[in-house]
Amino acid sequence: MLNLNCKIKIYETNKDLQPEGDVFEFSHVKDIFIESSYKNFTDTAVIKMPKAVVINQLNNALGIEIARRLPFDLKQRSIHEFFKQDHYIEIFLGYNGDYKPAFRGYIASVKGDAPVCIECEDFMYFLKKYKMVPDATPAVENDPKNPISNNPSQLLQDVNEAIVNRLAQIKVPFDTNILEEEINDLIIDRNHNIVQFFNQLKKEYGIYAYFKLEEEKSTLYVTNNPCVYSEEEISELTEQYLIQDQDVPLPKTILKRALSILGVNDIVSFFKSDSFLGEGRFRFHYNIIRDDLKIKIEEAQKIRIRAEKYFSNSNTPIHVEAGDPDGELIKKYTLHDNQKALSVDNAILFKKETQEAQAELSSFATLRLAQKKQTGLTGSFETFGEPFMRPTDRVFLEDSEDKEKNGVFQVEGVKRRYGVGGYRQSISLGRLVSKEENKAS
Repeated sequence: MLNLNCKIKIYETNKDLQPEGDVFEFSHVKDIFIESSYKNFTDTAVIKMPKAVVINQLNNALGIEIARRLPFDLKQRSIHEFFKQDHYIEIFLGYNGDYKPAFRGYIASVKGDAPVCIECEDFMYFLKKYKMVPDATPAVENDPKNPISNNPSQLLQDVNEAIVNRLAQIKVPFDTNILEEEINDLIIDRNHNIVQFFNQLKKEYGIYAYFKLEEEKSTLYVTNNPCVYSEEEISELTEQYLIQDQDVPLPKTILKRALSILGVNDIVSFFKSDSFLGEGRFRFHYNIIRDDLKIKIEEAQKIRIRAEKYFSNSNTPIHVEAGDPDGELIKKYTLHDNQKALSVDNAILFKKETQEAQAELSSFATLRLAQKKQTGLTGSFETFGEPFMRPTDRVFLEDSEDKEKNGVFQVEGVKRRYGVGGYRQSISLGRLVSKEENKAS
């Protein structure tokens, strides 16, 4: 018999949202609902609790019904004394005394009366409080005779460096795994906060930003590769989907160097510990309670993606296209490098620089196309609280009557529910990683 256990820790915070002051711990709640996906910027948690709790000497909330059965009196206090907006919160769930961090973030709002509904957001809540570009000091006065002075746009010449420096300035309370793909120059709105900036990266460049739970901290991933394709997979996809409009194919050595620039090797490395393996095994009619999974075959619709790059001394971009030659152009990505000039007067150097740029753009376009043209599963399945899964983890499904549902798949999202109905996970799946069982063992 498995016994459910829950632990919620509330930390008081200072004006900078850094944990500081008293810490309160609760072990009894009515319901918890957590939703997590790499496709969403913000993971959320909703906690429902009674409006009044009783507190023992260790600041543990025992629950009124339990307290009534004790041989001594304990003080009854309002839940609003402990759960307040901007307080840092951690939620741990598990069985038989084994706790895994299921959520970290901040309390966004406290609503209702019976029960009280506590709405929480992950560390994106922290990033929403800060602009991507800090306010100028001293402030630049607007010139009414010059409208350009009112223009809120600003040029970032190195996106990666700008992200790293800004996170260091605000002293983020989490770890970071920053994109290594070279975006070069980007015009942003200096009034946008960091999350709005990440949204711009997603819309314009197909770059995702999300938090992933680790053993001790949460890690911010800013990645071009949310589907966690390996270097080998990307190379195969590039050869399959690249539309060559040149007589000489891209040299493999140049393409391999382009993949290294993309940071693929770093992105696909799994964080593994005793608690988070990054993998889980599920069997139909065993630990899969129910499912609505459907097979998704690579889209038959013909599509293509274009990636192009401008340099400081060229008005004509170097470009590549990936996909079906006669397919519909569904997206065009435009990059700018105002710091580098092409060797237009040297034919040999110009050819080499062109090939290197095309190699980078090929990998860039292929990664984006792969998310549109992939085989896998859609839908979700419901299981118990263990094995504990997170977005971008991998699951091995077996013993399905439909053999196409057996294999290794990537997790797109997880909805977690804990409460009077037990502890359940609803796991949404994405691409097929492998049909081989030994890759999930």
